[in-house]
Amino acid sequence: MPNILSKAQTSRFRALKQGKYRKQEGLFLLEGIRLCEEAFRSDLVIVSVIILKGFDKLSIPENLTVYEANQTQLEQITDSRNPQGIICVAKIPGASLLPEPSETDLILALDRIADPGNMGTIFRSALWFGIKHILLSPGCVDPYSPKVVRSSMGALGHLQIHQTSDLNQTCDEWMEKGGQLAALHMSGTTLHEVSLRAGGLCLIVGSEAHGVDATLLEKCQTLVIERKGKGESLNAAMATSIALYALQTNRESK
Repeated sequence: MPNILSKAQTSRFRALKQGKYRKQEGLFLLEGIRLCEEAFRSDLVIVSVIILKGFDKLSIPENLTVYEANQTQLEQITDSRNPQGIICVAKIPGASLLPEPSETDLILALDRIADPGNMGTIFRSALWFGIKHILLSPGCVDPYSPKVVRSSMGALGHLQIHQTSDLNQTCDEWMEKGGQLAALHMSGTTLHEVSLRAGGLCLIVGSEAHGVDATLLEKCQTLVIERKGKGESLNAAMATSIALYALQTNRESK
């Protein structure tokens, strides 16, 4: 039988919608049937599951602590306009080391991506194309904010998210270990013409507003998505998806 969610627990879980409390508690929320189902299949550590009374649309692992909430409590905790009757509370994974360049073909670095929808969509694309490691610069939106989590459609639980206080320094260390740096930019080598040696590539994607940091850009081979028609630029998430597909196809053809 589920436990009854108290007022104090409601307040505690509701606070996780704010970044300072997520950091303080080391917890974040996953809302809705699909996200919770993916969370159960992922490596995330689920500490609690909150359900609406009578919820029966998803089988919950027996080892998890379940709390029963009323409609008002659920609406207070959730960030969604139409709660689906289930919320998971998960631990924010601890910091982990980036792989060595020799241990991976490709990692993705995001430079000041501030839009949560873009970041979540990039996570989905990364998972689709087999990317395991995502490096975030200062100035990126919190990857565990409700909007990013929701936009990622469960991908977040299957990726290793690394956060650095100095992306320039981290990239310098990557190159010192034999890694390569490339950045999406408005000019450079087109993706279908690029020639990169196998392994150890860090692809950097900047925000639509700022692009990749100028100092960092000087260290990179710049890659461009060739424009065939009109338009000022591509959405950062869309550009990332195109680049990952092109790089994967390019390497498989060689």
